[in-house]
Amino acid sequence: MILAYQLKVGALLVVFYLLFKLLLSRDTFHRFNRVALLLLALLAVVLPWVRLSIEQPAAAVVSIEALLPVDLVATASPKAERLSWTALARTFYYIGVVAMLFFHFISLWRLRRLLHQGREEVLDDGIRLHVLPGEVSPFSYFRHIVMSEDDYRDNGQEILIHERAHIRMLHSADVALMDLLIVMQWWNPAAWLLKHELQQVHEFEADEAVLKRGVDARQYQLLLIRKSVGNQLFSMANNLNHQSLKRRISMMTTTKSNRWQRLKLLAVAPVAALAVVAFASPKVENVVEQIETEPAAPVVQMVKELVQPADTAKKQKPMPEVVLVSAGMQPLDPSKKDRAFDVVEQMPAFPGGISELMKFLNANVRYPKEAEQQGKQGRVIVTFVVDADGTVTDPEVVRPIDPLLDAEAMRVISTMPKWLPGKQNGKNVRVKYTMPITFKLSKDEEEEPYVEAYEVAKKAMSNGSLELGNVQVVLDGKPVGNLSLPDPKIIKSMAVAKDAETLKRYGAEDKQAVIMIETTLADKE
Repeated sequence: MILAYQLKVGALLVVFYLLFKLLLSRDTFHRFNRVALLLLALLAVVLPWVRLSIEQPAAAVVSIEALLPVDLVATASPKAERLSWTALARTFYYIGVVAMLFFHFISLWRLRRLLHQGREEVLDDGIRLHVLPGEVSPFSYFRHIVMSEDDYRDNGQEILIHERAHIRMLHSADVALMDLLIVMQWWNPAAWLLKHELQQVHEFEADEAVLKRGVDARQYQLLLIRKSVGNQLFSMANNLNHQSLKRRISMMTTTKSNRWQRLKLLAVAPVAALAVVAFASPKVENVVEQIETEPAAPVVQMVKELVQPADTAKKQKPMPEVVLVSAGMQPLDPSKKDRAFDVVEQMPAFPGGISELMKFLNANVRYPKEAEQQGKQGRVIVTFVVDADGTVTDPEVVRPIDPLLDAEAMRVISTMPKWLPGKQNGKNVRVKYTMPITFKLSKDEEEEPYVEAYEVAKKAMSNGSLELGNVQVVLDGKPVGNLSLPDPKIIKSMAVAKDAETLKRYGAEDKQAVIMIETTLADKE
């Protein structure tokens, strides 16, 4: 989740920086602005973690896997055969993080070396003053002040007042926190600009402290001009000439802002609330899930594992597991003839519904004997188009596993009967579907035939993905009044539905989802 999280943080940093620049950057209440900048950085880091439940009508059946965090189902998902762009982006991001950490380590190492040069004095308040020979721009770092022999002799009082103000106000701690943010957001200009704004506010505070101590403003401004030619050596230190000289001098002569101007910070509240709602949006969550898996990842609509009872596992032939998926990409341009939609208002449906589709697949998919003998198994992903008249056309294997398994998947798709066509704006349209068909050899007799899906369902209900009391369990076609799951040994198939039609069929309009379970008990009745 790191990549999606950093993108959310980055977006918030951009918005918050623009708000601060437009509303507060010209005001003279420096301490308030300092707190505001730190608060904005903190909000950007925290808000993506805030979870807000938003009720949404689901127009399709979803799998149990889709109700769980990505990392819980990743181990059960097939690995991509090629490196995705997200993997490259994640690698590039971590390279940048390591490079930034190395840069800060080098800066600290150089600072440590510098502190051991020249002579050191301990001031009456415990601050360590390092006076160095040669040219060096005055700066402070936590409880250390560094300046040259010439500065100490000519302008020591003003510089000490300025740098002591930095130390007293813990400005180095602020900079360290912003450096940590930049390590995570090294690619984001807003993070660097926020640090720049914070360091400017630090200088305004220190300048204000100098003038309050009775230092002549004109003489102090001349000192700043003379020191403005110095070099910035350490990004984590507070330099006397660190920021824009013109803006610092202008701020010293600016009339104090009205204290009610601080209320402008309240503009952040609706932005933060909007961000929380936006991050909780199902569309955003789908995008996040796609970022964390691979581009154009399909949105899972239904999972149906075809399994055998444990006591007959060895007697029966291996059977393929079939998973139905609806493509989750944006619709193509409908103005162009013969183009197929990926998402429409009313999706195509197999005659008789999902249960009939599963029966068709169960009856028609055959495990190739040669592939069985060679131990070949895996998930073949096939796309096809449901025409405006319901005909299934243009089947294509988009992720092959083995020629034999690929051919069998294509054969079954090609023999499917007409579907009920999809509709857009009241008209029948062509719709593209993606259907992964998993070929899996039978498990040993002592293994649970449906343990994996069974455990997934239990986790989904226990971790809050399916709220207790908000799910209707349908066992062998009959609604039951509790959430207990049957023994996995007797489960034949399992599916989770959230569409309005299924909820209404089982009198569960007020529920979050319906878990439909078929067991071997129905065969004995």
